[in-house]
Amino acid sequence: MRFVSGVLILGILIGSSCDHGGISPVPVDTGEEYQVIHQGPWSVEFHPVNETLMKPELVMVAVLTADNGSEVDSLNYGSALPDSLRFNRKWYIGGSAVLVFSITVPDNGDEQLVSMAETVCSEALILRPPGLRSVFLSNRTGSEIDLERAATAVEPPPDVTHHIMVYYQQDSTGTLLETIDSLVVDFRESNLDSLAFTFIHRDTSSVISSTAGIFRRDSTPNQYFCFADSSGMYTGVFRNHFKINIPYLDSRGAVCVQSRLTSAYLSGDGYYPVSSEPAGYHVRMFLPDSITSWTPLAGGELPGEWYSLPGGIVGGLPIAIGNYTEGLIAPRYRMLVLSGSPISSLDSLAVEKITSVLRSTIDFPSAEFSFVEIINPGGPVVTSAFGGMMFSRGSLESLVDVSMWDESMVNGIVPEGCDIITGAAGGILSQSLHLDPIISRMLAAWIPLRYFAENTDDETGIEEIRKVYLKYYLFHTQNLGGSGSTPLVAEYALGDPMLNQSPLKPFVTGGKGVIVMEYLNSLRMVNRLPYMLQNFTHASSGNFWQKISLSLRVYEGTAHYHLLRALLYQPGIPQISVRWWEEGGKLLLTMTEIQPGLQFNIEFDRCRLYLSDTTVVRTLVPSGEPGLFQCPTDLPGYGEITAIDLNFRGVVPADLMYTRVTGTGVE
Repeated sequence: MRFVSGVLILGILIGSSCDHGGISPVPVDTGEEYQVIHQGPWSVEFHPVNETLMKPELVMVAVLTADNGSEVDSLNYGSALPDSLRFNRKWYIGGSAVLVFSITVPDNGDEQLVSMAETVCSEALILRPPGLRSVFLSNRTGSEIDLERAATAVEPPPDVTHHIMVYYQQDSTGTLLETIDSLVVDFRESNLDSLAFTFIHRDTSSVISSTAGIFRRDSTPNQYFCFADSSGMYTGVFRNHFKINIPYLDSRGAVCVQSRLTSAYLSGDGYYPVSSEPAGYHVRMFLPDSITSWTPLAGGELPGEWYSLPGGIVGGLPIAIGNYTEGLIAPRYRMLVLSGSPISSLDSLAVEKITSVLRSTIDFPSAEFSFVEIINPGGPVVTSAFGGMMFSRGSLESLVDVSMWDESMVNGIVPEGCDIITGAAGGILSQSLHLDPIISRMLAAWIPLRYFAENTDDETGIEEIRKVYLKYYLFHTQNLGGSGSTPLVAEYALGDPMLNQSPLKPFVTGGKGVIVMEYLNSLRMVNRLPYMLQNFTHASSGNFWQKISLSLRVYEGTAHYHLLRALLYQPGIPQISVRWWEEGGKLLLTMTEIQPGLQFNIEFDRCRLYLSDTTVVRTLVPSGEPGLFQCPTDLPGYGEITAIDLNFRGVVPADLMYTRVTGTGVE
């Protein structure tokens, strides 16, 4: 049998390359009568053929299989058409899946038959399942993702060390704070010769002096690169003077430095370069005797001396200066309050609530957290950074009452305080030094929902908020990645590093990621999350997937192993077509996953029935026939079933489409 690819026959193959994230164009229906061939929920229409002479076939194959097997010469005497020609038409439909329609004809020199096969293939129409999302799902496989992660992990990063001196000058008439950062980047143990930094250059107060190597601005705003000299080193000095009572803003407009006599703070963003890799710190603060300081480092032998533990820290270093009294909230959680008056009772209550939800979700043995009070006369301010949160008096009060959060979210309003909770989560998670940024973002986005759940007994409200996160994900990925007026954008999996550069990142991590965490939590699969976060404080000891699966004790060969792998490594979510009907006092239904690519195989065990006068929840059980499920509906006096919901708690990351089947067809 000879397989003839679309490269040889004009118009046979019009599938776009998977690398471009495209979907094959669909030919215009000419209005002629068609035959239909099915592969699962997918179908292809084609002109009628004489199946004695022309054998049609439709299969779903992996991208690699489709790309590597287009042309093969062989004699096949065991088939219905022994020595034959096969003409293929391919549609790259996403999710590493290719739909291949084939027409096979005898290789007997009949040019008219060959011409007919060409025509049938070139004019075939793909029929996508009704309701399918238009966003293109990435074709990157789990093995490709793991190989890319392994290659990245092998390259040792440069060693970064900051020697920072902070001068607090109360007697100065203009400048209160001065910082001097002597930066050393050692490239000698790395194959790299440059490293990216985030640095908000202060045009009026910053002095940059490179003593070895080069420090150069990149085209990306606030991004710089340092380059090693011939010896493999970069050294530079970065000096800043901060005037009294002038707020210094970061790129988002938030105060990152406030220089005041009563309470000075630096959030770590902008007053020195922050590397993309964990960095070591040695800090010396020169302060009057009546002033104390805080920073999330270990105390040194000298007054005002601090240093980072092995492994360093990620991101900017927060520093607070004032006259503080320190208290312990819980093991490894502290609160520092400015002397002179007690902290607001509502702020104190909010701190306890935040501590409680952090400890019950993403706490891990080496993580520490400090709530540090600051003074900001311009209004309430909260700034979170590595290992802590700095807040002005009264700024946390919105977190005390969450009773209206569900109503706000349903109306498309982000409740006041959500960003505070997310920031606090980021301050904890950044201490898991080598945690993947996608995992970190989805965990941080998950904490506001857990905060609401822990501070209310409103189960209906929790369900509504889950559904909001799911809709947020579905709407925005469809809007940006769909086939409307905007170009197609591939949606990458949560475990794929390519998601970091995608415009869909906020919606995949902050929407899908939240519901994935809720689902895993409902299955009690994240009870060992602290062990995973602790394991990611180290650069070695296993690859990405091994660290996750082994830390959570999810072992190969188990259902949970394949489920977790699918949720992290497969793009999109299961799209499930549900067909249901009533028969003999029972609800009967079938469920079919229609998204391209591999199946998620998520199971549902309960179903909510909406009747004319009430709603009930029933256990769903297999009926004995493959793919058919049932539950009893013998509820006299409550009217007929008007609708059903398999995901009524909103906890499953799935998009369901319901079709009610009647005795005469479909409603």
